[in-house]
Amino acid sequence: MMVVSVALLFVSYQILKGKKENKRCKFLIDQLHTINYQVEKLLVVDENVNIVTSELDDLSKQYDVVIIVRESNNEVVVKALSNLCCENCKSRTIEHHLNGICEMPPAAKLLGVNSSHPVIYLQRIFVLEYDNVELQFSEYLKDHLQHYERGSNYMKVLNIQVNGNTEGILEKLQMYKSIIQLEHFQGVLKAIISNQNFQHLVECEKLLRHELGDNIISSYEENDVLRRIYDSRERHIHQSIEGIKKCLSMYGPENVFLSFNGGKDCTVLLHLVHLVLRINYPDYKSPIFCLYVKSKEAFSEQDEFISQCQIFYNLDMMTVSLGMKEALDRVLKMKPNLKAGFMGTRRTDPFSADLKVFQMTDPDWPQVMRVNPILEWHYSDIWDYLLFYKVPYCKLYDMGFTSLGNATNTIRNPSLLYRDAKLMKDVYLPAYKMMNESEERSGRNVKT
Repeated sequence: MMVVSVALLFVSYQILKGKKENKRCKFLIDQLHTINYQVEKLLVVDENVNIVTSELDDLSKQYDVVIIVRESNNEVVVKALSNLCCENCKSRTIEHHLNGICEMPPAAKLLGVNSSHPVIYLQRIFVLEYDNVELQFSEYLKDHLQHYERGSNYMKVLNIQVNGNTEGILEKLQMYKSIIQLEHFQGVLKAIISNQNFQHLVECEKLLRHELGDNIISSYEENDVLRRIYDSRERHIHQSIEGIKKCLSMYGPENVFLSFNGGKDCTVLLHLVHLVLRINYPDYKSPIFCLYVKSKEAFSEQDEFISQCQIFYNLDMMTVSLGMKEALDRVLKMKPNLKAGFMGTRRTDPFSADLKVFQMTDPDWPQVMRVNPILEWHYSDIWDYLLFYKVPYCKLYDMGFTSLGNATNTIRNPSLLYRDAKLMKDVYLPAYKMMNESEERSGRNVKT
């Protein structure tokens, strides 16, 4: 996703009626232009919850980013956000020095949480205060938007043992010369592969592995964003990382596995586990052991993405076409050292309302500690993470699927069907456009 289009929505009775000059509009348009954002829509509406809700619903579907400017202490916008995601506002303490509370939907978050004028945001809808637009944009929102606009750049480093044939093999890879950089260091040839396209990078690494075989000593992802995530002050990310660290400390990296089926939730979990291992266990070189419980009618796109992740993240993948209970029994018999399994379960998943981050399997199941680091994440948190940190994900989500079962019981989410006025036809929006978390599984358990 490349964020390029912006809609500006001013919610102000005084501006609408001409009683107040809109002095903030030009500032935002000019500033957004400097960071390669194009304002394609400008609206001024009355301070009416139903009107604002309707406009937000439409604008969030049409444009990559929506920036709302409201009068100070006007709760109409926050109530409209709550309507949009079908949540009730709740009181949330920001910081003690603010001497107050912030009313916002549970899924909403804050930029500049330690400031007296934080920016409320929900997915890619950002709320600014008219009197503090310049401060909020310059101090908090600008950097956030710039990170989105940078685009993705995936990178892998392969350390290759040099012998008489290595240079000859690499000559065969001239078709990839634009994305391979070679460096020599102490008898080892370092091949650095980089590309903005995840699939192209994986194909290149796959070719290198086929050609070089055992000459490849080791490989790892090169990504400067890993440390940024590890040090994140966002509460849900920090808590997840702490849970992963606790599990690895209790059981050891070699005694845990990760349940991975290519879905969005376990993709976030894989990325988090991967970065904790990279940072906290730099000398641990064994691949992450993953269990893929494959359904009989799995999506081909899902299997393709899993294979790509296996190469990119250096995974030891075990695929089992059984029920989860039987699959656990088999894997624990094959690897009795396994004591814990990372699961990408969230609180809103079926039968997960009372689940704990650390919880043993039921007594009549194979005994293993289930670890659920992203249990308290919202649907929007998942997509904020994947998009903001440029984590590759299964292409099915860009086709309108929001939750993956299998090809016989899962359809595109009906709530994402949208009439595109420019194309003059109905289209399915990508999964990250869905605002109502309760509709996440609307495309599941249906007959196709």
